[in-house]
Amino acid sequence: MIRSRAMSPPSSDLIHVALEVESEINYSLLHNNRQLLNKLTLTRLANQPVKNIAVQVDLCVGVESHPYRYTHLVLEEVQLALATQVTIPLTANLQRSLRERVQSTVYVKVTCEDQTVFEDTKRVTLIPVDEWLDDTVNNPWLPSFVLPRDPAVLEIIRSSRRYLVGINDDPAAGFDGYQENASGVDKQIQAIWTALVNEYRIQYINPPPAYSSQTQRLRTPSDILASNSGTCIDLALLLASCLEYIGVYPVLVLLAGHAFVGYWRSEAAHDNFVVVNSIPRTVPSVGSRAARQAALPYVDQYGWRLTKLNHAEIMTYVTAGHLVMIEATYLTAAKSFKDAVQEGRANLRSRDEFDSLLDIQVARTASPQVTPLPIVREQ
Repeated sequence: MIRSRAMSPPSSDLIHVALEVESEINYSLLHNNRQLLNKLTLTRLANQPVKNIAVQVDLCVGVESHPYRYTHLVLEEVQLALATQVTIPLTANLQRSLRERVQSTVYVKVTCEDQTVFEDTKRVTLIPVDEWLDDTVNNPWLPSFVLPRDPAVLEIIRSSRRYLVGINDDPAAGFDGYQENASGVDKQIQAIWTALVNEYRIQYINPPPAYSSQTQRLRTPSDILASNSGTCIDLALLLASCLEYIGVYPVLVLLAGHAFVGYWRSEAAHDNFVVVNSIPRTVPSVGSRAARQAALPYVDQYGWRLTKLNHAEIMTYVTAGHLVMIEATYLTAAKSFKDAVQEGRANLRSRDEFDSLLDIQVARTASPQVTPLPIVREQ
């Protein structure tokens, strides 16, 4: 008589794997700790715990494969969600220098007790590193496109110094940020503005094609100087990069279809803003009609972003002279710094058009930090 051997349950009876991958992968979001996978959930089907689970995720980038590996020795819980844990290295030059969209794949394999329980390859599109997802959900990551270490920024600051010397009538004048009083800070920004107007003759131009209605290609400072052209948001990011380089705290302001830049005139004013020392009486209260119409959480989850509900607070700082707004597109019309400041303030006249204000310094000191993108440009 032949004795029958105990058979292991088939792999499909051990674990069910649910996988969801976004069709487009954006480097700037991965850089800011956003998830590669929308869902990777293991559900135990067996009555008893299962052992030796191994998860493999590979993002293919050119000839390279970016791996993620995870081992779970004993799965006792019914479900295990792993999507938030999947992280991949972001050091490949192709990712950081990508100029056009590229078709690629994400490969996922799960084994359990030496059996393959799941294996799948999803087609994805890699979005160029300079392509920004232009929507309210993703705009908190826009500070990553403020690039103070771009070589063009240093060139601009060098060109600006002689204008600062003239404005101050001081041969020893230099860019020392908040070591100056508020008036001295204004003169530093004016010098940068004057250099950009006189030395670079920047023209307005539409953004490069992005082949998507929800994204926009952004020019780096080097791109702007190389072509002497930029959009409103390109020029706002350029000025913000210059301000951050000299130690002045910039802000980016987004309206419906427009963007401009601003700066804090002193560290003390910025400190008061960060700790919210005073709240204007006109701020919409929780549950008020204005708050309901905005359809936004009263306290934004990103500490460096102010929304429609904070419009009155922003205007309080502007009116008090602590926060200066600049219409960046006035660079293309060779307008004066005074005119650009006046128009920048006028941009805030409509709360309905206002989307958000992003404070770059707060973003840089957040946890985790929103740091500049390590963009690589081909020589």
